[in-house]
Amino acid sequence: MKTPDEILQNCKKPEGALGEETILRMNESHAELTAWGISQIEIAKQAVVLDIGCGGGKALGRLSKKAKDGRLYGLDYSETSVEMAKQENREDVEMGKMEIVHGSVSALPFPDGMFDIVTSVESYYFWPDLSHDFREVRRVMKNGAVFAVIAEMYNHEGQSEEDKYIVKTLQMHNNTPEELEDMLKKAGFREVRIELEQNKGWLCAVAVR
Repeated sequence: MKTPDEILQNCKKPEGALGEETILRMNESHAELTAWGISQIEIAKQAVVLDIGCGGGKALGRLSKKAKDGRLYGLDYSETSVEMAKQENREDVEMGKMEIVHGSVSALPFPDGMFDIVTSVESYYFWPDLSHDFREVRRVMKNGAVFAVIAEMYNHEGQSEEDKYIVKTLQMHNNTPEELEDMLKKAGFREVRIELEQNKGWLCAVAVR
């Protein structure tokens, strides 16, 4: 029988049957956060969009509805997530509108200047090297493109003990809004704004290349 911490660790990189259960649970629990985060940015109908850490693919589905005539890509380092995201978005994948690949944010398998929009929902916490990885995201974006980091927890006064325990157990990045803004600017983004949903404890960092 899995311990609570072992189940928690599976959120970091879902694998196998437990991973599938974790992904289904996250698809449901992150729905409201995802909708709020995506509402903070404008997405053109013809946009070329990348979702990093796409998980079970629900965010990609929302993005696809915005970019009706666009092209979408999802990337995750969990093979279980990639397969489930493909199933979730089977119609878009089969018609060639969407492609979902296995890979790492630290070495994105895309050419320079490809994307109009890049999103990350509940995944940046686990990126290996934020300084490098933010620069790598910037590399694949067009000039004027938008990068949205959407997160349901961040370091602030009053952060719950439960959140602090999760951060410690999973060795997550737990930045303040100011730290996140500073890192994005140092990575070369020319404009950064931070949106907070105080009642929910949510954060959306919107960075322009």
